[in-house]
Amino acid sequence: MDKDKRDEMSEDEIAMRKFLKQLGVTAHQELEAALQAAVAEGRITPGSQVAVNAEVTITELGFVHRVDGNLLAPGADG
Repeated sequence: MDKDKRDEMSEDEIAMRKFLKQLGVTAHQELEAALQAAVAEGRITPGSQVAVNAEVTITELGFVHRVDGNLLAPGADG
């Protein structure tokens, strides 16, 4: 994002973007490590499909957002 667009953002937009960036980056790292460990330990086979879900909760608001999906375990090349 260029500086002009960032300067136009409100503080609440910046806070939201920062949270979502942190969520995305850390979740990606943790999921990748968990899948690689599971393959290395033989708990799942390379290339196998694994169900995943994520939930974002704002307790104060009674807000819950859940996303369900599938991931693929890293293969022999990854």
